[in-house]
Amino acid sequence: MTSATVCSNAYIVEGSLGALPTVALVHPSGAELVVALRGATVLAWRAPWSRPSSTSRDVVDLLDGYATEQALLAQDATRSGLMFPFANRIAGGSYVFDGVAHHVPPVAPGETQTMHGFARVLDWEIVPEDEDEGALRGTGRTDGTGAPGGTNRTGEESVALTLATEIRGTDLAGYPFDLETRIRFELTERTLDVTWSYRNVGRDAAPVTAGWHPYFRIPGHDTIDGLELHVPARATVATDASLLPLDGEAARVVRDAVGPVALAGTCLDTAFTDLVTDADGRARTRVLDPSTGAGLELWQERGNMHVYTGDGLDERARASIALEPVESLTNAYNREDCAQDVRLAPGEERVFRFGVGIVAPHRS
Repeated sequence: MTSATVCSNAYIVEGSLGALPTVALVHPSGAELVVALRGATVLAWRAPWSRPSSTSRDVVDLLDGYATEQALLAQDATRSGLMFPFANRIAGGSYVFDGVAHHVPPVAPGETQTMHGFARVLDWEIVPEDEDEGALRGTGRTDGTGAPGGTNRTGEESVALTLATEIRGTDLAGYPFDLETRIRFELTERTLDVTWSYRNVGRDAAPVTAGWHPYFRIPGHDTIDGLELHVPARATVATDASLLPLDGEAARVVRDAVGPVALAGTCLDTAFTDLVTDADGRARTRVLDPSTGAGLELWQERGNMHVYTGDGLDERARASIALEPVESLTNAYNREDCAQDVRLAPGEERVFRFGVGIVAPHRS
């Protein structure tokens, strides 16, 4: 692991979750991001939170991450898991790519299905600042240094951390492809933005798709039942009993809009597609307290949004909501309509951008 440099306007603190090394990125406002190097797993995102009809702000936990080393190693609920090089399930763990059949067994201990990829169980390393320029392409930064300090695309003061890992086909059953990937977390007072790049470093084309599996909570709410969901989608994804999308166009259920949906009594493990972007090219999914207007907004530039209300979890069921930006449909490796989306040529690189920010409460 590479040590990070202490900077004048931000600093990185190295620690641990049990025996697992962690790193904390601290913003001058008091906002903080804590990441385990196992899986580049976000354990906590804390930020100043405004209370309605009050000028005071407290730094509060907005992400419902792993609290123990045991839970992270077991991948219980895949909290903040980076789903790569496949997101959600591969049906039966089997797929055919370029005429060759492959079988991927379940990834984490105790899992009975092949899902969510390998990146979440690998060790990641901190990328030194002077090696981070490649991860900054297209992020809106102008300093070109990669240092954890500067401004983001809207001119706000930001701090950043980049982590990297490799996938080697010789080490993984059923996935004989070589990839390199970097993820850059950029933190401001009110936002957490993510730039995720990956590249095929092998000699053959590879199937690749990515997604993130965070759980968010709204301060003042012990459950999600008092909240509303807004998804800017023109369609939902129809699935069979095992939550695999139906074949072809049968998977796409057209609708006018999603939201506001009252989450009380609503159980979702559902993908939303045909996302509608705003003028800046970002699609924004919101979870809000309808009485105050306060909440969180997750943006993404492309792909689908998978929403899981946490029903059936062994711990903290419906205490938080998973808002999962994903590049493609579940079981994409086995779908003809996703064949070009998941195909990554030798030397080809892709970037997936998304993030989350605070929605301020209404002021009387």
